[in-house]
Amino acid sequence: MAVSLLSAMAYSGEVLAQRQVADKSNEIFSFVPLLEDVDLSHAVITANALHTQHGHGTYLRSREAHCIAVVKKNHPDLFDRVRTLP
Repeated sequence: MAVSLLSAMAYSGEVLAQRQVADKSNEIFSFVPLLEDVDLSHAVITANALHTQHGHGTYLRSREAHCIAVVKKNHPDLFDRVRTLP
């Protein structure tokens, strides 16, 4: 059986944290537990579109982190708002 892992990495390639994704689940529920012990103050977090979640953004702001989020059409209101930014 395959094991799914979610990792937090520095741009240097250093693995800062790693967490197994529970069977019959997905990465969304592993995001916050993965980052709990990582110093995020003033860090810039990048993640794939799966993690463009309101809860993830709220969590990162509460930890004084910044986020570069991928916005796709599955979030139509947000997608339209981003498209009209100057």
